[in-house]
Amino acid sequence: MLEKMRVMVVDDNTVNLATVEQALMEKYEVVPMISGRRAVKYLYRDKVDLILLDVQMPIMDGIDTLREIRTQPNGTTVPVIFLTSRTDKNTVLEGSKLGIMDYITKPFEPDDLQKRIERVFKRLGKLPMEEDELIFRLKEILSDINNGRDKGAVYKMDEVLGYQIDIEVSGRIKNAKMKLEKGMSEPAANMMDRVIRLLEKSNSSAAGRVVAAPISAGEINARLLYILDDLVNFKIKEASVKIIDIQKHDLPEDIANELFKVKTHLDEFDDEEAERLIRDLLDKLKRPSSNGIKEVMSPSKEDVDNGTGYHFNRLF
Repeated sequence: MLEKMRVMVVDDNTVNLATVEQALMEKYEVVPMISGRRAVKYLYRDKVDLILLDVQMPIMDGIDTLREIRTQPNGTTVPVIFLTSRTDKNTVLEGSKLGIMDYITKPFEPDDLQKRIERVFKRLGKLPMEEDELIFRLKEILSDINNGRDKGAVYKMDEVLGYQIDIEVSGRIKNAKMKLEKGMSEPAANMMDRVIRLLEKSNSSAAGRVVAAPISAGEINARLLYILDDLVNFKIKEASVKIIDIQKHDLPEDIANELFKVKTHLDEFDDEEAERLIRDLLDKLKRPSSNGIKEVMSPSKEDVDNGTGYHFNRLF
């Protein structure tokens, strides 16, 4: 059984302490403290993973307590959430200088308290971000980009990148952020859309829901040849549209990865490298052992009927 993370609650009101402890005890080991001085004394000898700190306390208020906590080896970097009945700018500003992660206004709902704590732990990498939440946040970023709110999108990207997420997803978000900072809004939006669709596909597969429609090897070949025709004729936009369309299908992983690279090069206006990758991919698909797609050696009747057989046969 995994050890529970330890959350210290500092409040001079015993009723408040009991309420918070009741709300958190299932998920966390709660350490209640009736005063700031006791909290500081505890941190001389023990560690906690997070502190919920009341601001309005007699003798030693939340600000003074936090200043003292930051002088302790066990309190230098511990995340802190303020619990406060007032939200004046000075309190928030002073707390921010001392490194608070969030503040919650009293009275608060137990569910909101749970979510705020989880969000802090996710930002610190102690808890992973669920895919549903990540997809929701990435859609917010994409909406900002599409509506010209680039600064807001960059800010949200930085926030998401602070969470514990898959390294490949993180890399693609960083790539999109770099493009956005260079004023390349459309390529950034395309990349974010790609990441969202990949996550949604993964999410759907894991949940047993309907996934993207399958596609035959012959159809993959035909579509790649149409894309190659566009690239040869310098029709970058048309090629990009066709790539986005084929990416909607349930593709073998290596083909999907190669197409992602092609789309990335097109977004960077490097159509020469994109064309090379398409040609390499077509050559790879000629080999019967490639991806286990053996029917690629001869077009299906469906391919012939819909006119793709001509393009298919041009490979040989």
